[in-house]
Amino acid sequence: MNNKNVVLCILALLMSLFLFGCASARNEPSLNDKGQYDNNIRKEEINDENTVRNIVERFGLKLQMVSLQIPRDVLEKSMKENYGEFVSKALIEKWISDPLNAPGRLTSSPWPDRIEILKVEKISQAEYKVNGEIIEITSVEKESGGVAAKRSITLTVRKINDNWLIDDVLLGEYNEEG
Repeated sequence: MNNKNVVLCILALLMSLFLFGCASARNEPSLNDKGQYDNNIRKEEINDENTVRNIVERFGLKLQMVSLQIPRDVLEKSMKENYGEFVSKALIEKWISDPLNAPGRLTSSPWPDRIEILKVEKISQAEYKVNGEIIEITSVEKESGGVAAKRSITLTVRKINDNWLIDDVLLGEYNEEG
């Protein structure tokens, strides 16, 4: 083997090691100040998703408390009391202006019991999209279990002033179960 071939082999070997090292480094978590691997970013994402799920589930339990066919001043008070912890002020104002496009109780029976989450998708560091179903029941389902009706719902949950809040909702059609 001549010197030229030896040099080419060494260069090829060095390039291979360099490329392998770059590919491996991409999958490694970053090092923190102490030279240790930092998993805080992943933990924060898990905490954020859990917080978003919790907000949507707790909001779903409040839907039956807000009757959408009451006088505007009573509706406003009811929404602020029941939804204020979970929903942005702007969205509550929108719903007060147009209550038939808001989630809540339309009739005495069936009534919304909860939101079942089907999918949570991270859109950005400060926004999640949650797809789910509003589960409605009657006194029959309350006693024996089951579902009277389902209605699809898509919620946008955003971090506003360091708080996760529902900031947009798209209601779908009803799907009668019976």
